[in-house]
Amino acid sequence: MNIVKWLDKNLELMILAFLLAVMSVLSFTNVIMRYCFHSALSWSDEICCYCLALSAFFSLPCAVRMGTSIRVDTFTTMLPKQVQKAVEQVCSVAMILFLVFLLKGTLGIVENAAKVGQASPALRIPLARIYSVMGVAVLLGILRYVQMLVLGLRKHSGEGGEA
Repeated sequence: MNIVKWLDKNLELMILAFLLAVMSVLSFTNVIMRYCFHSALSWSDEICCYCLALSAFFSLPCAVRMGTSIRVDTFTTMLPKQVQKAVEQVCSVAMILFLVFLLKGTLGIVENAAKVGQASPALRIPLARIYSVMGVAVLLGILRYVQMLVLGLRKHSGEGGEA
């Protein structure tokens, strides 16, 4: 059970840390190869580009989990606390619906890339695999919003619950 709790709190952070480490090591290695050995790695820029894109997608569930999403709350701070909580719940439901729409579009893109057999230029990685990882990140964002919605409802009803 401790592993599940640890993953609940750290999964996205570990994924983001891994992607950052890969980008840093490959970029540093490529700079050394280019300037010291006059021979650059042809594929490292491609991997760094995909890591950067994936980190953007995995930042969403991380921000939701940590409660650090960017939002304009000027209007809602003037409302009573009960109304603020209700508005927050409505916004969470709206985000879930938006992410479901985004996930549906992502699945369509994965399907099209798989049909065509599209592959990355340098490493020939099937782009359907890369796009499907983005779908996993969006799905994780949906799950995090649902988790925060349920925790907010529990907290509101007095059951408690820890984020």
